[in-house]
Amino acid sequence: MTSKSITITRRDFLRRSSLAAVGVAGIAVAPSLLTACGNTESSLSRAREQGFIRVGFANEAPYGYATAAGEVTGEAPEVARIVLSRLGIDELDGVVTTFSSLIPGLQAGRFDMIAAGMFITPDRCDAILFSDPDYCIPQAFGVEAGNPLNLLSYEDVAANPDATLGVLGGAVEEEYALDLGVSEDQLVTFDQAASMAEGLQAGRVNAFALTSLSVRTQIERLDDPGLEITPAFVPVIEGEEQVGCGGYGFREDDEEFRDAFNEVLVEMKDNDEIVPIVEEFGFTADEIDSAKGRTAAELCEA
Repeated sequence: MTSKSITITRRDFLRRSSLAAVGVAGIAVAPSLLTACGNTESSLSRAREQGFIRVGFANEAPYGYATAAGEVTGEAPEVARIVLSRLGIDELDGVVTTFSSLIPGLQAGRFDMIAAGMFITPDRCDAILFSDPDYCIPQAFGVEAGNPLNLLSYEDVAANPDATLGVLGGAVEEEYALDLGVSEDQLVTFDQAASMAEGLQAGRVNAFALTSLSVRTQIERLDDPGLEITPAFVPVIEGEEQVGCGGYGFREDDEEFRDAFNEVLVEMKDNDEIVPIVEEFGFTADEIDSAKGRTAAELCEA
């Protein structure tokens, strides 16, 4: 899949006055956004001066996606929008890519932060910085109505060598599945959450794995009585519950930006400001409250 930009504002300004021919996946990128160009100005300072910032997302509802009108929305962009406005940055320029390309795109300077509901994991912490989480959520499967293979966990998939499971490229579900005994031959990788659900509908897989809210969103979107969502569950690997908590990603040299963003985010979380922003995307106080007191440092060491 070829990545493309979804611009919310200032596109003419970006194209006409600040873009240079630096190609990443065929997209011209402003040299001021690239750490490789030797600019020591922080992303936070630069964004405040420009009045806008580029944000990467993966077109996965309800976390971050483009509307039919080409506007970026979802849980992560909308919370980020409020945090950034309090930091003096009033506009978001969204860049949509595949989930597996989010971290490489951030590192390459295609955008200055990730707002995609990305789970904070030790492996990802080795590559980028994370804010503290703003939500935690369990897993679920999308399956055929009646769940004919009785697939309720990754262990159930592993126990049935004929079962196939759809996973999102670059997401944690593939790692969970492999760690819990699912063979590589049983996994089918998709670039988008929507295509996973459609793959189940078309019989390409027997189930697909995502967060419970993502699965529900896709099942409701298709409105197909032949599909259903399983009960939510938390994978347990080597005796440890794998609680999925999502945050915002930043380049390793953008600690100032991450810290400033995090300070506002934690204040909003503690003041119960986040639920009213995200409830339209299906989130409840349960998912937001479960992230209170959790830190990126803790999750990076998990």
